[in-house]
Amino acid sequence: MHQIIKVLLPQVCLFPLDYSSDTDHNIGDLIVVPFRNKELTGIVWEIGCADSGKALKNICSPPLFPASINPPMIELITRASSYYLADLGTIAKLVLPVNINESPLKIKTHDEQASTPRALPPLTPSQQEALGIVKASILPVVIKGVTGSGKTELYFHAIQEQLALGKQALIMLPEIALGSQIIARFTERFGFEPAIWNSKVTKAQKKQILRGIISGSVKIVIGARSSLFLPYKELGMIVVDEEHDSSYKQGEGILYHARDMAVLRGAVEGCKILLGSATPSIESLYNVQIGKYQLATLNDRWSGAFLPDVKIVDMRNESLGHNCYLSEEATLAIGKNLAAKNQTLIFLNRRGYAPLMLCKACGYRFDCKSCSASMVVHKSSGRMECHHCGAVSRVHDKCPDCQEENTLTLCGAGIERVAEEVSNLFPNSNTSLVSKEEFSCLEKMKELLSRMESGEIDILIGTQIVTKGYHFPNLTLVVVANSDIGFMGGDLRTAERTYQLLHQVGGRAGRADKKGSVLLQTYYPEHKVITAIASGTEDEFIRQEIASREQAKVPPFAKMAAITITGKNPARTLIAAKDFVAKAPKSTAQILGPAEAAMLKLSGRYRYRILVIADKKFNLQKYLTLWREHAALRSTYQLKIDIDPQSTI
Repeated sequence: MHQIIKVLLPQVCLFPLDYSSDTDHNIGDLIVVPFRNKELTGIVWEIGCADSGKALKNICSPPLFPASINPPMIELITRASSYYLADLGTIAKLVLPVNINESPLKIKTHDEQASTPRALPPLTPSQQEALGIVKASILPVVIKGVTGSGKTELYFHAIQEQLALGKQALIMLPEIALGSQIIARFTERFGFEPAIWNSKVTKAQKKQILRGIISGSVKIVIGARSSLFLPYKELGMIVVDEEHDSSYKQGEGILYHARDMAVLRGAVEGCKILLGSATPSIESLYNVQIGKYQLATLNDRWSGAFLPDVKIVDMRNESLGHNCYLSEEATLAIGKNLAAKNQTLIFLNRRGYAPLMLCKACGYRFDCKSCSASMVVHKSSGRMECHHCGAVSRVHDKCPDCQEENTLTLCGAGIERVAEEVSNLFPNSNTSLVSKEEFSCLEKMKELLSRMESGEIDILIGTQIVTKGYHFPNLTLVVVANSDIGFMGGDLRTAERTYQLLHQVGGRAGRADKKGSVLLQTYYPEHKVITAIASGTEDEFIRQEIASREQAKVPPFAKMAAITITGKNPARTLIAAKDFVAKAPKSTAQILGPAEAAMLKLSGRYRYRILVIADKKFNLQKYLTLWREHAALRSTYQLKIDIDPQSTI
């Protein structure tokens, strides 16, 4: 029977296209159609469409991999497109990121790769109580567990139930680097390897995995945020581990938040949602308060381990020498820890050797030519790097402006500079540095974890990446070299993020049978974040944060969108942004800006931000769509709308 169907293709900026077919189709079928000079797998979006009278292309021969996606997936695509003001094709690209009808590959099924699993260890009373809440609840469950409380074991017990029901499960992680330990633990427990989905997986492997996800033969996926939109045949559970982590917010393309979309998928698919963290986001805790989510708490560490003692080191009382960044108290504590054959973590959330180089004679700064940022000196590679656009240059030996020699000075410290100090203080210790660059390589990451677990490394010096869920049994001391880095900037979430970061890094200490301790070096010992960490008054800190946001009428008590307008000329771009604001439809929404973005220039383009804040009942998406259509910008400028921005500056 001849019919006209609409097919949604996984192509950016595409709406469903009309095709002619001589066979019957159902909505959601995956079929192969010609598009330009190639053949693509698309989703049957509508059937029985009216004939427009235009000549239409016929669909291709039957696909190599006949399959379909379920109605909840269709609903998820539609709702995500509407919520984030993205075209359907962009969302479809997340659902079908590779063409499954190319290069037939065999995928190992759950049964084919199974070995003898280990019995899951018995749960503690608090874990049993939390599991009971997970089983009974039809709402998303926030699992708030102190660091080292056994959240992963709880996930495994919950997943085991889904496997017994023949369902699939997804464990989302904020960073690729976190996968190594949890994959090993999962394989040991269940006797088969989960499928891994992240940017390091090859295209051929992704085709193989995607077919298994669609057919249902792949039961467990451990992946980054991109694994959320994959078309699982029968998804029973989504675990969002470290749900507070800002890495779940997509920074390019469609600016979705994977945690929020996981909750939406749970609602349309009817699957269970677990949001795990030692420091849940304010949004999630507020949703618990108003009854949208349910809370399960794990207040004790696994196997009776104690929470670490936290002490503030007031750096205003320290007399640090030149190129010294560790207090006397920290130095003594590290020495004692080394003598006791225990491991130490020194945390500084700054990569490289020094964040700024300048000339003392003329004041010349070595800034990035494409960004409003300084070039960071990396002594290990002998070059300077922009950590925003990736530009690199050599380290100069004289000022390029005044040509004076011996006048260049390095300001501030990154982990390389602290490592240099540690090497001078403890020359016989085995020291290792770790930042996101090292952890982006799977083999380097495995090697580092192995060396830490074997005790080969005495002192680990690292950035934010080391705060993300790693378990080092012999690590008993954490020194935060600069607790104040996150305090500046005036962003809505500054205090919350800094609290989460310091809490998480402190949680690396004393996770086994040895008591741990944390030293917070700070010039602001009275800051509410520092006092909350040191005193353990988390509930009061959260209460104050929620109250201050309610008073300011910002999320989670309001809706928010950030509009960024960029162009190559700063003055003209600002004029265009002001003109855009002037054409905003009248409404009850509050419009702030345009103002310079926190980083005005990025990759050669100047950026101006507009914040739109509205009441919770206000239809923000409809308003922004009308505004965008009414105040169209010239093609010289780029406009980006970020629904629920994670930064307000």
